[in-house]
Amino acid sequence: MKKLKKITSLLLTLAMVLSLVSGCTNAASTSSQGTGAADGKEGSSAAVPSESKGDPYKIAVATITEGEIWEVQKSYYENVVGPALNMEFMFSEKLADANGLVDFMERAYAAGCVGLINFVTSNDAISQGARKAEEWGMWFVTQNSALNEEVADLIYNLGHCGASAQGMGVAYSEAFDNLLSDGENHSVFIFSGAAVGGASGQGAASHYYSVEGILQAMQNKYGLTYEKSIDEIINNQNPGEVATGNSDIKIYIYPGLDLAAATTAAQTQFQTGDYDIFAAVFSYSAFTNALSDVEVSLNKNIKIVGTASIEAQTATGFGTIDSQDDTMLNAAIINPLNNANGICSIILYNALTGYADAMKDNGKAVLFKVEPWACLNAETYTGISQLDSSPESYVLNADDLQALCVENDGSVTFQTIEAKLEALADVNAIIAEKLK
Repeated sequence: MKKLKKITSLLLTLAMVLSLVSGCTNAASTSSQGTGAADGKEGSSAAVPSESKGDPYKIAVATITEGEIWEVQKSYYENVVGPALNMEFMFSEKLADANGLVDFMERAYAAGCVGLINFVTSNDAISQGARKAEEWGMWFVTQNSALNEEVADLIYNLGHCGASAQGMGVAYSEAFDNLLSDGENHSVFIFSGAAVGGASGQGAASHYYSVEGILQAMQNKYGLTYEKSIDEIINNQNPGEVATGNSDIKIYIYPGLDLAAATTAAQTQFQTGDYDIFAAVFSYSAFTNALSDVEVSLNKNIKIVGTASIEAQTATGFGTIDSQDDTMLNAAIINPLNNANGICSIILYNALTGYADAMKDNGKAVLFKVEPWACLNAETYTGISQLDSSPESYVLNADDLQALCVENDGSVTFQTIEAKLEALADVNAIIAEKLK
């Protein structure tokens, strides 16, 4: 009997030991899943399996914009991306430079953020931000249109996603081909924004190629002979008229980000009566009141084309009839911002769930290109305006995002995402699918 009691006691002790070992193993596993990013630098092994769907990943978003356009994007992050990818977001105030980015990153890191989406696009900001992220083990992705080679090999730098710079040029060229198709002579005032240095990473690549597309379209239509190369024309930091070799065709370019000064310059030039097309690579709406006044005073129609997004302001532009019985906005290059927001979030999610390597090209950061949509009239915008307005009409809804998660489909790589973005270039196909 004593022997039986001794055996029973040993068995109970063994069971307790096994239970403790199992508990420690489970605790270690749970702990590793809750970190979000690794303390060391083991590449994609730093990520966290998401099957547990525990606490959401905290993601910082460093923005350079504010107002209605930004509110639309914030809503997409919070109401679509967050629930779909188990993320919550910490948004910055409007930032302008590398110092502002790094300051926000420090606050985000202290708040427990494990990834960051960066909108501050200057090379120095990207370099400093990527290196700071590398130091902390924070996944880092930038929304812009050019690859920063200087930090492309860093482990935690997941690359870039932004408007296809070349695609912007093609879209603007298409818009101008349409505007110039009436057989008349036309002259254009171009607000070129941050185009200076855009081809070399010092300015905005999307602005540079937008202006290039306009200049090429004007040259091809009218057989213009520029005195300088198109690159030299775009990279001139001083506003002024471009020598076209044709006295009947005028082109005026105003570079920089000073909207008030650019508006004054545009109003002055249009009052001469020499110009009848206005193009803006961003913030076209800041000029519409001044241009409307000129239309009334000269009794002359001014065509407006600009970069825009899916928002109420763009609908107002196409829906407002001016004093010349024409729509205020005549053509728009629609930059589908939420496509970039969704893809940036997917890239981060795949890294956080263990698949950073799949988002890179042999260990190097990738530039993902969002193709713009050339919207040439109000009728076309009627369809576009219905996109990204409801769960069913989001171009990248929860199901679309989930389909790009490597944990759901082991065949997903950066090339899968590139192919998806190429497919999203066909806005008519998107409208047919989402609004059926």
